[in-house]
Amino acid sequence: MFMDDQRPNIDTSYERFYADRPGSKVYPTEFVVRTFLASYPRLRFKKPVAGNLILDVGFGDGRNTAFLCDQGLAVSGIEITQGIVDQTLKRLAKLGHAADLRVGRNSQIPFVSDHFDYILACHCCYYCDDGDSFADNLTEYARVLKPGGYLVASVPCKTSYIFREAVELPDGSLRITADPYGNRNGYRLHAFSEIQELEEYFAPHFSNFSFGFADNDFYGISERVFWVVCEKV
Repeated sequence: MFMDDQRPNIDTSYERFYADRPGSKVYPTEFVVRTFLASYPRLRFKKPVAGNLILDVGFGDGRNTAFLCDQGLAVSGIEITQGIVDQTLKRLAKLGHAADLRVGRNSQIPFVSDHFDYILACHCCYYCDDGDSFADNLTEYARVLKPGGYLVASVPCKTSYIFREAVELPDGSLRITADPYGNRNGYRLHAFSEIQELEEYFAPHFSNFSFGFADNDFYGISERVFWVVCEKV
């Protein structure tokens, strides 16, 4: 154990954060739209087709969940509290969508093994509950993916804004201390410095990698993040 369990703090803060977004209309994350709908020279990705089973991990306000439903996919999702699940189910219903949304965590996904054709983990796979590691999260993702299934994920660079004044721990995760949004202080996130390091970490479970990188300055918030698309071994 690294310290006292921080789950109740992050659960409460994120449930409140999403509750403050009551509007029914949501907009998907740009890298998700580009990955699923566009073609690029270094993107080796079998595009999903209507009816494929996809898991939206950490779906939040449902912005990507609604997008995936629009593509005709059979969408499931997990979030860390029942309150977030209920909020997003209501939003999806207003948009005419339905999805199988459940309470779960990165290292505890409440679905059977070899179930999904795709997993989308947008800004979430690197969140580590105390007692768990990022490697545990990836093992669980691989468990619920079918052989040959794809993981589409984003993972932060160590120079991204969220790690300012963070405390680096022996397993490579960092304890957040200066989250400008106030949601993640005290919680552990995993980060990487370069693509080679990222690939080596994912390689026990995945292959056929495609990588991208974004360096965004959102009016003083410097977000630096890797995109990774890979196939279950």
